[in-house]
This record gives sequence, C-alpha cells and structure tokens, in this order.
Amino acid sequence: MNHVNQASHCFFNFVKNATMKKRLPFKILIGSLFLILVFGSIYSCFKQRKDFGEFVFQEPTHDVNSTMDFNNLACLNESNKKIIDISTLIFNQNKKVPHLALVLKIKKNHENNNFLLRELTKRNMIVIPKPIYHLNLDKKALGNKDSTSYLVQILNQEIDIQLELLSTIKSTTFNPELKAFAEKTEKIVMQNSKDLKSNFKL
Repeated sequence: MNHVNQASHCFFNFVKNATMKKRLPFKILIGSLFLILVFGSIYSCFKQRKDFGEFVFQEPTHDVNSTMDFNNLACLNESNKKIIDISTLIFNQNKKVPHLALVLKIKKNHENNNFLLRELTKRNMIVIPKPIYHLNLDKKALGNKDSTSYLVQILNQEIDIQLELLSTIKSTTFNPELKAFAEKTEKIVMQNSKDLKSNFKL
C-alpha cells in the first residue's frame, strides 16, 4: 500500500496547487482522486500476488525413521502381549507342566518388558495403539495330552519373531534410549529362547 500512499500524497499536493491556482473544477479533482486510489489498489494487489507466486511451497516432510520406530514398536507391543498370553495359558494348565519355573520366568520377563516399553513410549511421546489380535490356536491341539508341547512351540515361534523385531529396532533406530532398550531386552529374550529350546527339546 506504499504506492497508494505515495500516489495519494502526490495527488493532494497537486490538488492544493491546482485549487490555489483555480485551474481545475472540484468534481474533476475528486474523480481523479478516486481513479488514483482504484488503480493504486489494483497495482498493490497485483504486486502481492506476484510476490506470493514467487514463494516456493515446501511440502512437510515425514520423518521416515520415526515411522519405522512406530511400526516396529507397535509390532513389538503385540508380540509381547502374545507371549504373556501364551505363557499364562501354559502356566494355568490343569496338569503337571515340566519346567514351569522357566515358563513363569518368561512371563515375568515379558510383563516387565511391557512396562518398560510403555514408559519408553510415554517419555518419547510415541502413541502405540492397543493391539487387536487373535492367537489363532488350534482347539483340537489344545484338547490333546500334548497341548503343553503345542503351546511351547507357539511360544517359541513368537519369541523368535520378537528377537527379529528387537534386532531391527537396534540396528535402524536413531533414538539412543530406544536402542538401549532393544539391546538390553534382546539379551534377556535370547537367553529365554535358548533355555526354552534346551529344556523342551525344540
């Protein structure tokens, strides 16, 4: 609008001089002022549009690493819940279960992992949705006398999946706190995996 102000200022000087010299009628002067204001406004708008057209719009970029961490943590959370559920099923069977102390240890370890994961995501403002899953267990296998062996195999498969997730998080994350969590948890889960395979002859 500086151009409009300058034009108006020049015009008023012109009006003043013209009026003093009585050269122009008053109506012509008012009409001229109106035209100057209109054309000044049009010019100002045109200039603003031109300036805006030169502005380069930058599309907001998404942090790929944050997305990867989110996806891996969501999968880890689901896997953790599955391991807790399966180990609870084994522990609650109405028959003598071999190596029950190991199964209980695995359950406790993953309950602790679950707690640490919740604390970690809170501190880093990562919202992980509540996992919706189904264990897809074979009801016929659960009714057999070897149901413990069946459940231990499922438990072992889920632990292997979790080890892969922890290894991926450890090698890809740029978050030092998340990396430390993955390294520490991987050691515990790996030892549980070895003990499970050894004790149940998997």
